[in-house]
Amino acid sequence: MASGRAASGLGGAGRLIGRKRTPHTAPMDVHTRIVDAAIQRLATAGYDGLSISSVSRISGLSRPTIYAHFGGLDQLASEALEKAAIQAISRVTERAREEATTAADYVVEVMIAARAEIRSSPALAPIAYPERGSILFDGDTVGPRALELSRSFLLPLVEFQPELEHELDEIAETCLRWLVSLVHFESARSRSEAKLRAYLHRHLISGLNVTA
Repeated sequence: MASGRAASGLGGAGRLIGRKRTPHTAPMDVHTRIVDAAIQRLATAGYDGLSISSVSRISGLSRPTIYAHFGGLDQLASEALEKAAIQAISRVTERAREEATTAADYVVEVMIAARAEIRSSPALAPIAYPERGSILFDGDTVGPRALELSRSFLLPLVEFQPELEHELDEIAETCLRWLVSLVHFESARSRSEAKLRAYLHRHLISGLNVTA
């Protein structure tokens, strides 16, 4: 079910790619505690199950405290979904970097890792299931926000092949279209990562200007 809540965008996603977070020992601040509780609720109950009361219960903080940090559920959900999406991008790109030695490898590994994330993440599921809607997505599977997220997954591709930077938007859309199909439809060629990897190398990579 599509939502009318205002979109926040993913402007911070690309800037976080490849950047290491500095560990710290300071106690988690209240704002972060609230957002993380909202992400935890999203993971177990989905977007429609998120409420101020549920976040209050999970975080151990009062409703007035939550409202003091966020004007309402829309603002809290927006920040929680954006943070969840950025975390997912980090996981996907980290896994792809570990496995890839060429630009072609990186595209394939991103597709495999992103499919797994989309199937499980409340922040990314609306890419493949636009009818669910969310603050980050407006019901358009290849709309601007979904394409921005796809591009964020693929930003490290230019490290393997710098000349692809001017083609990145088109590559992102092509990969997103393939990814939606792979999330929705299972076959003998996609039931294992090994088979899917070989299938993508044979057919997706051949249509992109990336080095094998």
